[in-house]
Amino acid sequence: MDFIGMVPLAEEDEAADLSRWIWVQCESPSCLKWRYIPKHEHFDPDKAWFCHMNPDPFFSQCTVPQVSSYKDSILRKKGLKVVYSKLPAGTLVLIKYSKWPLWPAILSPEPSTNQYVDCDGDGDVQQYHVEFLGKPHTRFWADAHKVESFRPLPTSVKSLKGTTRVSYKIAMEEAMDMRDLSCEERLQLCHFQREQL
Repeated sequence: MDFIGMVPLAEEDEAADLSRWIWVQCESPSCLKWRYIPKHEHFDPDKAWFCHMNPDPFFSQCTVPQVSSYKDSILRKKGLKVVYSKLPAGTLVLIKYSKWPLWPAILSPEPSTNQYVDCDGDGDVQQYHVEFLGKPHTRFWADAHKVESFRPLPTSVKSLKGTTRVSYKIAMEEAMDMRDLSCEERLQLCHFQREQL
């Protein structure tokens, strides 16, 4: 499950109000919408969460559109620190990087350090090491706010040309084949594995 918590860093009325909420994602593959829920609600980040569990009856169905969220930069200006959930290694995700479309990837350990997550001094996730799917596989440290849960997307993007378009199609097909695998099984398929001593 993905969730984002907001921690107040300054005393402001709006910041104090926002800090009372958690931004959590529905795990239904046909939904994947993000919802605000009150922090005081019983919430276990290690258990699945679905829209029907939302205490707000107006947003307790997957058919209800997602409300817009605040951007990280806006929250920081209001004195709030954004805290991202720590996803396990092997999680299938989508990454938004530069001008590229959302691209499928696996959270995987960086070969030289065997670490897949970079945290700040408070232990909050800042970056994930990912292996992009496609041909060829490549790897990258992605900012946590650019990482989202995988969902099926079209295998063709008009803005992509030539070999990049082919690689994107292969990447989406790979991701679809990996959807039902466990995190451990996906890690076995990663190309950048640390050599065992």
